[in-house]
Amino acid sequence: MGGTSNVGAHVLEVIGAAEGRNSRRDADVLASWRRCVNEHQLDPGRYAGPRIVTEQELNNHRQDSEELLGMARHGMEDLYRRVNAMGYVLLLANARGVTVDTIGDTELDREVRHAGLISGSEWDESNVGTNGVGACLATGRPIIVHRSDHFDMALTPLSCTAVPIHCTQGKLVGVLDLSHLEPPQDKMSQALTLEVMKSCARRIEMANLVRRHRSDWILRLNLSSEFLDVDPMAALAIGADGCVTGMTNNALELLSQKPGKTLIGQRFGEIFSYDLDDLPKLSRAMAPVDGALEVQAGGLIFARSVPPTASPRRAIEPTVPKPLRTIHNGDPAMRHLAERAAKVVDRQISVILRGETGTGKEFIARAIHDSSRRRGPFVAINCAALPESLIESELFGYVPNAFTGAHARGKKGLVREANGGTLFLDEIGDMPMGLQARLLRVLSEREVLPVGATKAESVDVRVISASHRDLAELVAQGQFRQDLYYRLNGLVLDIPPVRARADLEWLINHISAATEGKPCFSPQAMDLLLSHDWPGNVREIVNLCELAAAMCDGASVLPIHLPAVMTDRASSARSPANGTSEDELLQLLNEHGGNVSAAARAAKIDRSTFYRRLHKSK
Repeated sequence: MGGTSNVGAHVLEVIGAAEGRNSRRDADVLASWRRCVNEHQLDPGRYAGPRIVTEQELNNHRQDSEELLGMARHGMEDLYRRVNAMGYVLLLANARGVTVDTIGDTELDREVRHAGLISGSEWDESNVGTNGVGACLATGRPIIVHRSDHFDMALTPLSCTAVPIHCTQGKLVGVLDLSHLEPPQDKMSQALTLEVMKSCARRIEMANLVRRHRSDWILRLNLSSEFLDVDPMAALAIGADGCVTGMTNNALELLSQKPGKTLIGQRFGEIFSYDLDDLPKLSRAMAPVDGALEVQAGGLIFARSVPPTASPRRAIEPTVPKPLRTIHNGDPAMRHLAERAAKVVDRQISVILRGETGTGKEFIARAIHDSSRRRGPFVAINCAALPESLIESELFGYVPNAFTGAHARGKKGLVREANGGTLFLDEIGDMPMGLQARLLRVLSEREVLPVGATKAESVDVRVISASHRDLAELVAQGQFRQDLYYRLNGLVLDIPPVRARADLEWLINHISAATEGKPCFSPQAMDLLLSHDWPGNVREIVNLCELAAAMCDGASVLPIHLPAVMTDRASSARSPANGTSEDELLQLLNEHGGNVSAAARAAKIDRSTFYRRLHKSK
């Protein structure tokens, strides 16, 4: 009963914070609670903990985080030596909130796993609510999330101290989190931990700046000359042209720069009242020097210059080809997908596209093909749409008169049609086992044997496969060849469903502009479209645009022109709860263990109405 009471109290406090009522919680924690309820639509009664990604997903995250892992590992090991055997677990999460490295007491393995403090745990605020990693990623600021500060009740035994890690260009690339499994009740007990964490992050960024900018001058900065050489507070990298090429993130604050502004690209003289040519005078080789610089924004700061240790070289930044840039309009997941795909467009690495039915796998596969230097055709085949008796001849072709009903001139087959280009195999999980063996030979031997032929022909094809089914699970069930799976499983790209995309309005307008008749949706109709779940994903949007174009014939599309499933749901969401009193709502909340979503469904009202009526009952 006490557990239910605690859940109820937690739910009411979170709802109160989301509605703007005062609380003794830290401002960043309250802001995170509001985001969780109002933006992420999370249930304050949730008791779930973080999701653990699959082993393949974790490998992909680690591959994408190689630079972060390299820059942070030494600092993590140094930090953990100081807190070893004190009940702490050290996590390194990437910019997507996934833990890519951990250090912890092996004797606490069971407790650590139970708390989700392991590699592969997903801490993005939109998934698990307020926590150290998620809140730090959302704000870019250090934070302590202590016990009941957590949004998810499963995490309330923990205390998490998190600090951001930035690359030399000022971009937030990860979070360092030190979590205590059994912390004291007093949040102030973690105040010293926060300072130690900030110091560790500063040293990690400092070491990374020195390593990556060997061909530039490094300018160490501190408010005190005594600690300038042993523990600088910040540093800048200055290129041969006198412009800032890199920085540690706290240099912004130290130099009184406006929040959100970057020092990258600013000229040395714009920041300091000092002649760039005199920069060598600040080095230890030319000591004694005063080391004091006048800052253009006001005040003095102590500085020590370190000359370049390598010859200047021009860095070449990877670019995303235009076909891949056009598959999104800023959605983070799609942008990440495009950036990863761009790295392999001209490499012999197989690609698997995963996602719900209708998410546009063929469109993305074609964008990958168009981004490459391959000059052969793009050939697509849906393995689930062809009868088993036809797949073999469609894929591999046949010689003249190979079987009864065969064409007298034979058939080239899709694999040979794709020679020099890309073969896209959609729904490959539905390919019969017998044909999987033949496809494996094509991929491994780079040759194809048409039906009825005695001599194989060489082919050069890039294979992109797709499935809405979990191929690894099919392998485990014996429904998909393991050797073929590992041959295909080069780069796995997960396509988000339409309902999860941040650029949904752009996607709808993009598809409508490509539809004959170019339907134009009114603001009221667009609001309904943006609130729709789109179970059919991109395919459903295409169908809707075609229907709207036919129904409106050039006129603006109004809500009345939309399918009933979209308008009826909106009307239902606005309907009040008939006959449900405030006391009954509280009873429902207790019956469902504080789960607001479940209680709202039982009351047959939407979550926002439930929150509003619950507040009136207090």
